[in-house]
Amino acid sequence: MKKLSTVVLALSTLFLLTACNDKEEKKSPSQVLAKVNDAEITVHQLNFVLGKIPQATAEQKQQVLDQLIDQELLLNKASELKLDREPNIVQAIEAAKRQILAQAAAERVMGKPAEPSKAAVDDFYAKNSGLFADRKNYEFVMFLLDKAKLNDAIIAQLDTAVTPMKVKAILDAANIPFEINEGRRAAEQLPMQMLPKFVAMKQGDILSMNEGDKIMLLQLKDSQAAPVTPVEAEPLIKRYLSTNDAQESAKTKLKALRAAAKIEYLQKFASAPVAAPATGAMNASAVDDSLKAGLKGLK
Repeated sequence: MKKLSTVVLALSTLFLLTACNDKEEKKSPSQVLAKVNDAEITVHQLNFVLGKIPQATAEQKQQVLDQLIDQELLLNKASELKLDREPNIVQAIEAAKRQILAQAAAERVMGKPAEPSKAAVDDFYAKNSGLFADRKNYEFVMFLLDKAKLNDAIIAQLDTAVTPMKVKAILDAANIPFEINEGRRAAEQLPMQMLPKFVAMKQGDILSMNEGDKIMLLQLKDSQAAPVTPVEAEPLIKRYLSTNDAQESAKTKLKALRAAAKIEYLQKFASAPVAAPATGAMNASAVDDSLKAGLKGLK
């Protein structure tokens, strides 16, 4: 399947590129960079690929040209084998075409997000001090166990445990299997909405995070201050806010497109998932997968 995906990618890319070239008039010699049997590799094809490589060196240009030649050879072989008639490949090429056109339409409709204002950047900096002014690097002892094994009595005991040995003793006494590990986390690797709680933690304090049907107990072993100044944070915040605004704009405009269209499900596999409420006295938050890595946009 992996080999098929590679071939299909090469075929779909080349079919889409050559579809336009077939309509052009005969190319001037200065546009042709290489010939592969009866086919020609043009400067336009090279420039299209180099558009993703700013300030490409001569070595990079040559490498891309060689890759285009290899693609042309594969295209010749595909034509010889009549691969463009095989149903699964035809379907894959059509899917690639749909994806490219949909992406182009999205970029045209959504447009380029406006650059965040200085006021918005300053406000984000102030409201997320755990990522910036109060940023820390944390060292945790982490206990992973089945969520269903915890009850109020054990949670009450864990609230008084100030060392990993005490936590281990409580879990062992309750016959609760667990995995123990130690790890370091920077502030941006933690769930953003929980950062104020992490900032306030003292050595030995415990916070918990949901991990599906598991729960992770994080006991603070140590922390070191590692603040980020407003000047250092500004480009990171701008990138995050721009990305976030673009995503929200895309959701809004796609919702409008759906509302304006006539959509009828002839078969529906499932309804929209409903988030489960947080449970457990120790739970600071029910953390979903999108937040477990923290604010990825600020890396």
